[in-house]
Amino acid sequence: MSAVDPRDPRAPRVKPGATEVSTSVIRILAPNPSAMTLDGTNTYIVSGPDRSQAVVIDPGPVVEEHLSAIVTLIHSRELDVKAVITTHAHPDHAALGHRCASELGVPLLTALEIGDSPSAQRVVTACDIRVLVTPGHSGDSLSYLSTDGVLMSGDHLLGRGTTAILHPDGSLGQFLRSLTTVEATEFTRIAPGHGPVMEADLGRQVIAYYRAHRLERIDQVRRLLDSGQRVVGDLVTAIYGPIKDPIVAWSAKASTLATITYLTQEGDWLLEGDRVVSVSH
Repeated sequence: MSAVDPRDPRAPRVKPGATEVSTSVIRILAPNPSAMTLDGTNTYIVSGPDRSQAVVIDPGPVVEEHLSAIVTLIHSRELDVKAVITTHAHPDHAALGHRCASELGVPLLTALEIGDSPSAQRVVTACDIRVLVTPGHSGDSLSYLSTDGVLMSGDHLLGRGTTAILHPDGSLGQFLRSLTTVEATEFTRIAPGHGPVMEADLGRQVIAYYRAHRLERIDQVRRLLDSGQRVVGDLVTAIYGPIKDPIVAWSAKASTLATITYLTQEGDWLLEGDRVVSVSH
């Protein structure tokens, strides 16, 4: 299957408010758009086939308007929420967690807790949600699969653009392995942490694009190192050009460091401070 470029600006925007993604998944867009969060953070309310038990996935940033929207929808649908859970700990996904859980009178189960605790996993699986371990963007990243096949991918896969590998917590090697995990999963749609929902065929093309993009970036950094560019800042500029937004600049540097770290595992290069040195020379 040919890869597609999800950075295409024609990719649809996420509409504000609540949207039915499937019979078991409702999306509520948080009002926190930015260069890093696209249209904002997607919060998902996911229930089992009989809608008797549900969870809130990625409550999002601390925004009163967003908390009110989540709670109002849950009460209006008379959903029995069992927990608030996260795909990973980054604040645009998780900062509202304690407030949201307290408001609903349920536990907050972080991605780290779900990954480490069988009892926490049982709460999630009791709602007919499958847990996929998908580190790479961050060390604790999880994805969740609903009973009707919707894959909530957090920041592992985005609906528009490519995700950052946030070194040192993130790992390019883990990210590539997690792409294989998702690729081997049967899903009907991908519901990302940011950006629009993707139907299965498009989602699989995006997975192929992500892999090709990362392998191309590895080759690009290797060529730059071979050409004598060894300062991390110079490598970032060579790859991304000038970046004005400080958050985007930080993300670009983190992803570049993740790629350099990946290459150091081959044994030819070593990262020393802000320089990359050749082991063989």
